[in-house]
Parts: sequence; C-alpha cells; structure tokens
Amino acid sequence: MREERLRLAGLPALLKRPENPKGLLLVLHGLQGSKEHILGLLPGYAERGFALLAFDAPRHGEREGPPPSAKSPRYVEEVYQVALGFKEEALRVAEEAERRFGLPLYLAGGSLGAFVAHLLLSQGFRPRAALAFIGSGFPMKLPKGQVLEDPRVQALYEAPPALRGAGYGGVPLLHLHGTKDLIVPLERMEKTVEALRPHYPEGRLARFVEEGAGHTITPLMARVGLAFLEAWGEGA
Repeated sequence: MREERLRLAGLPALLKRPENPKGLLLVLHGLQGSKEHILGLLPGYAERGFALLAFDAPRHGEREGPPPSAKSPRYVEEVYQVALGFKEEALRVAEEAERRFGLPLYLAGGSLGAFVAHLLLSQGFRPRAALAFIGSGFPMKLPKGQVLEDPRVQALYEAPPALRGAGYGGVPLLHLHGTKDLIVPLERMEKTVEALRPHYPEGRLARFVEEGAGHTITPLMARVGLAFLEAWGEGA
C-alpha cells in the first residue's frame, strides 16, 4: 500500500492506495479532526482493495484555523458554516478524484463528516454506497436563546438533510453508532433512519449500534462498515 500526499481541487489531501484498488472511498472527518486521524480509524480498508482519500475541512488540519470553539457565542453557526464549506469542497474533490483515478466512488463520514455526507446525499451526490459513523442527518440542538444570523445555516434547521429523503436516490447507507454517545445522542441517529425509511427500498438503509460505545469510531464499527461497502461493491 502507498500513502501519498497530494492536492485535489487545490486542497491538501491524503491518499492511501493499494496496488490494485477496486474502489475509492472519500472519507470526511469530524469537528476538531483531520484527514490523518480519520484514515487511521479505518484499518483493513486498503488491504481489502479500497483506496482511501481524505482532505482537511475548512479551519482544520493544514488549513488556516482554528476550528470552531465551544467558547464562541456563535459556535453552532460556525460549526455548520464549516459543514457547508466542507460539502462544497467534497463535491469538487470527488469530481477531480474520479477524473484522476477512474475508480468507483464510495463515501464515509464521521461525526460532523457524517452530517456532511447526509448533505451531499440529500442534494443528489451518488456514490455506490455510504457510511455515516457517529452522526446524523439532523443538526445539533440550538442552545436556548441562540439566534442564527447566517441564512444558509438557518436553512439547515428549517429543512435538515434527513427530511429531504427523496434526494438520496436510494444510495445504500449504513449508520454506525454507540449507545453511550453523548455528543450525537443515539436518538438523533434513530430519528434520521426513521425519517429516511419511507424513501428507501428494502435493504438499502441500515443501522448498526454498538453497546457501550461512545462518540468514537470503534474497530468493530470500522469492520462492519467495510463489510457493508463490500456488499454494495461493483456488480452488487
């Protein structure tokens, strides 16, 4: 396996590529995360033939920061401004990666990256299959008295991705979560699946819940996610 640092759509990216890849998995990291961290949580994927590609979100990693801080009075708004920028960049990165590598495209996101994955799917992005680790298709609850100033963020609260299920096009989607997640409560993931279910054919929308797991992508979640991608691989 080769590890390569490159630029795609003008952004710093990290590619882990096996000798004969069968697919390209675009991986979106979470708040306070980085491309290096998220790829380190997915062992075995490259060995099973998936090239892994990640890039740093706005205000993260190699890019000018810092990430949004919970001490900021506009924290929630800043988080979703990052998410919206991340989504737009993911579209450009995916387009260039498909041209450059010519591989079937898959999608995975962790925490905030999972919300961005939902944004992408709800707006017509069409990977072969997608994984949403420790995240949901609904934004976090606004603090009491919080007023949103950015109309783009306000729109996310008025029409969350999970309520736009018709836009997902039935892309195979697996949610992976823990029962002890205090950052994105399990109930928010379950609400997402419930909202999407009427728009999905049987077998294409799934959930996996790990007992006792918190807000982290565990080795078990990673293995289950890999099996799901393989099940929906080329020719499935």
